[in-house]
Amino acid sequence: MTTNAIVIGQLEAHPGTRASGVVPVDVGTATLEVPVAIVHGSHPGPRVSVTAGIHGAEYVSIAALREVVLGLDPSTVTGSLVAVLTANPAAFAARSIYVNPLDGLNLNRQFPGDIDGSPTQRLAHWLTTEVIAGSDAFVDMHCGDMNEALVSFTGIEETGDAAVDARSREMAEAYGLRYLLIGPSPGTTTTAAAALGIPAVLGEVGGQGRWPREDVALHAAGFRRVLQAAGLIETAPSTPRHDTDVLPTEAWMRATTTGYWHPAVAVGDRISAGTVVGEVQDAFGAVLERPSAAMDGVVIFLVSSLAMNAGDPLLALAG
Repeated sequence: MTTNAIVIGQLEAHPGTRASGVVPVDVGTATLEVPVAIVHGSHPGPRVSVTAGIHGAEYVSIAALREVVLGLDPSTVTGSLVAVLTANPAAFAARSIYVNPLDGLNLNRQFPGDIDGSPTQRLAHWLTTEVIAGSDAFVDMHCGDMNEALVSFTGIEETGDAAVDARSREMAEAYGLRYLLIGPSPGTTTTAAAALGIPAVLGEVGGQGRWPREDVALHAAGFRRVLQAAGLIETAPSTPRHDTDVLPTEAWMRATTTGYWHPAVAVGDRISAGTVVGEVQDAFGAVLERPSAAMDGVVIFLVSSLAMNAGDPLLALAG
């Protein structure tokens, strides 16, 4: 319950006001300018924190969060929202997939971070201590990276605390996306939130370096429904009419060779264990590897670039 001023860096928002600007974050080798908006409602209530752009080229999430935050009127909000509009600004500026160009690390594998670590680890620490901690609920908005096609889904973690887990499930169901993945994701924002006893949900819509209106609208509508479920706003778009398909097991497939990736499946396909999912070829068409699925599941994301490097993800299955 937040009634006093909320302070993030030099930003300060009192009840009934909003504050926004870039917050300098010292990450050792550089000082990042992280865009933050605080919407402090006129009426006391829960504090929700949200991030987008943990991966800098995930544009649907960034566009959707900006749309929602810029449209909120503090006089109609109960509680408060702390929004990091682009959490990884160096990666955003560099149009970098997966990693922060300052040190080559994936920010969403470094949480809860390290104040004395590399730039990405220091950024993760700042996000954990200044944004996630102290919240009553946390949302991390993502999409497929610039080289990834993706079927829309939410993800939550189980903490063992029945009340926290039930709240996370409620948030995921409010998001209203077709698939729900349940399971641990070490080093991620939601794991950091779970360790702090904070209900959290990951939302994923769209990808491939695009931000078409329909994807942005779907992501924004889901986030508005989460804010409504949390009690911050009174109205939100209605929930789509479909059953939630819960997928408790996830498996990533990675390339073992470098070459040219020719997928044989599409996102949303439900495939069986043993299904050949594609080929990695050399420049002259010789097959270097023909990977097959190790489990039954739905293809939740698929790398859509022709270029493939050994160790890179090919796709992920959930079932």
